[in-house]
Amino acid sequence: MRRLYDNIFREINSFNSILFICLFSSSYVFFKSPFEFYFHYLFIISLVPFFILKYGFPKIVIQLFSVPLFVGLFHVLLGGCDSFTFIKVLGGLVLTFLFYYYIFMEYKFDVNKIFSLYIKFSYWISVVGVLQIISYLIGFKQGYDFSWIFNKWGLVEGGLIGFRVNSILSEPAQLAIVLSPAVYVSVRNLLHKKNFILNKNQSLIVILITILTSSSIGFFGLLIAVLLNTQSFRFRYLIFGVFIFYISFSLTYKYVGDFKSRFDSAIGLWINQDFSLKNTNNSSFVLYNNLHIAKENLLKHPLFGTGLGSHETAFNKYTLTGKVIQYDFAFNKKDGNSLLIRLCTETGILGVFFVVFFTFKCFIWRTDYSDLVKYKIISQGIFVLIILSLIRQGNYMLNGLPLLFLLYYYNYVSYNRKLISLNNSEDEQ
Repeated sequence: MRRLYDNIFREINSFNSILFICLFSSSYVFFKSPFEFYFHYLFIISLVPFFILKYGFPKIVIQLFSVPLFVGLFHVLLGGCDSFTFIKVLGGLVLTFLFYYYIFMEYKFDVNKIFSLYIKFSYWISVVGVLQIISYLIGFKQGYDFSWIFNKWGLVEGGLIGFRVNSILSEPAQLAIVLSPAVYVSVRNLLHKKNFILNKNQSLIVILITILTSSSIGFFGLLIAVLLNTQSFRFRYLIFGVFIFYISFSLTYKYVGDFKSRFDSAIGLWINQDFSLKNTNNSSFVLYNNLHIAKENLLKHPLFGTGLGSHETAFNKYTLTGKVIQYDFAFNKKDGNSLLIRLCTETGILGVFFVVFFTFKCFIWRTDYSDLVKYKIISQGIFVLIILSLIRQGNYMLNGLPLLFLLYYYNYVSYNRKLISLNNSEDEQ
C-alpha cells in the first residue's frame, strides 16, 4: 500500500509547482457562496487523504485546535457564533494546516530549502510585476490587467506609474505582504553586498515591485526590513536604509493621490478623531471600525473571545456604520481587515497572547556563529511577514500563511538544535 502512495506522489511532476500554486493562487475562485472555493483547495482536498494514509494523523493538530473547538462550540450554543461559519473556518483551517504540515514532512522539515523556494517564488511573481509594468507602458491591456484570467483579481488605478502593481495576487497590499520576506533578504543583500538566494539585480527587482504596489503596509514592511538589517547600527547602513525608505515614501506621497489621501485621512481619523466623509470613506476607517468591534467584543468576552468565525457576528452587533457615521458598508466584515483584530474578537486575550508569545519566542535576533546566520535570516524575514499580516491581513489561510508559521517555528527548532550541537563541540575541545 505504501508503495502505491509513493508511486502516486512520484507521478506528480514536482511538489515545488504544487507549493507555488497553493501559495499564490488566491486570485481565482470556483465559487463564492456559501464560501469561497479557491483553486488550490483542489490540491489540498485531493492530497490530504493520501498524506494521512501515508503519514498518519499528527498530534499537533489536536494540541493546537482543541481549545478553539470547545470555545467555538460553546458560543455556537449561546448564539454568539454562527454554526456554519464556525465549521467552515475551523474545518478549513485544520485542513489547510494539515496540508502544509504534510508538505513539511515531504521536504523532510528542511527549513532552508522551503524558505529558499519561497524567496525564489517571490522573485518570479515580482518578474510578473515587471511584465505588468512593461505591458502597461506599451498599452497591452491583457499583459497588465489579469481579470480575464483571474476572477478575484482587480486592477487598481493610481500609484507611481498609473496603476498599483499586484502581479498575480488579488490586490497590491497582498502582494506587498507576500513579498516581505524577500524584501528583507533583498535589503540584506544590498546592505551587506551578499547574494543570499537572490543576486543584486533580483533583489532590486523585488524592492522595486514592492514600492510600486504603492501600499502603505508595503512601505512599513520595507522599514522593518531596514531596521532589522541595520541592527549593528553601523552609521552607513542606517543612513542608506533610512534614505531608501524616505525616498520611496516621499515619492509615493507626492505623486500618488490615493496614497496621500489615505495617509492624510488616517491622521485625521486616528489622531484628530475627525469622522467627516473624507476620513471615513476609505480603508483607514475599515481598520478603525473593526478595531472598535474587537474592543467591544473583548470587553464582554475577554479571555477566549467568541470562537473562530465569530467576527462577522460581532460586526453586526458593534459596527459604527449607520451609527457614528450615517452611511453603511460592510468591508472586511468576515476577517476584520487585520489578523490581530480578528484574533482579539475570536480568540480573546489568551489567543492573542499565544500568537504574540509564539512570534517573539521563535524570533532570532542575532547569532555569534556564521553557520547559523541563515536561520537568523529566515526568522527575521518571516517575522516581517507575520507583523504585516497581524496588522493588515485578516484571513487565517490566505497565501499559505499556515506554512509560514510552521516554517517560522521549525526554523527556531532547527536553530536551537544546531546551536546546542555547536556549543557541545566547543565544550569537547
